[in-house]
Amino acid sequence: MENQTKVLIGGQVYTLGSGESEEYMQRVALYLNKKMEDLKNVTDIKRMNSRMQSILLAINIVDDLFKERKIVEEEKKKSAHLANENKKLQREIERTKQELDEYLKLLNAE
Repeated sequence: MENQTKVLIGGQVYTLGSGESEEYMQRVALYLNKKMEDLKNVTDIKRMNSRMQSILLAINIVDDLFKERKIVEEEKKKSAHLANENKKLQREIERTKQELDEYLKLLNAE
């Protein structure tokens, strides 16, 4: 079901239709407003036409997206490595248990 959510972006109210919650859509709008404000603080954005402003904003958002994706990929690799190490350690524990059982059998047999 599509939710209708009113959000404030760049000082203007927009009604957005989305399958996401209102809270989520407000967070999206907040993020977008922050990115817009960041651009105003670091560039002379007022001298650019609206198309250039939009492109610069999109570049900054895509940059954030790519950086987050890189972090996710790095974490996936770390997780896979740790899972592999865990399997190795589990096998080592099993081998050690078997050796211990064999030693105990030898001791009990004496």
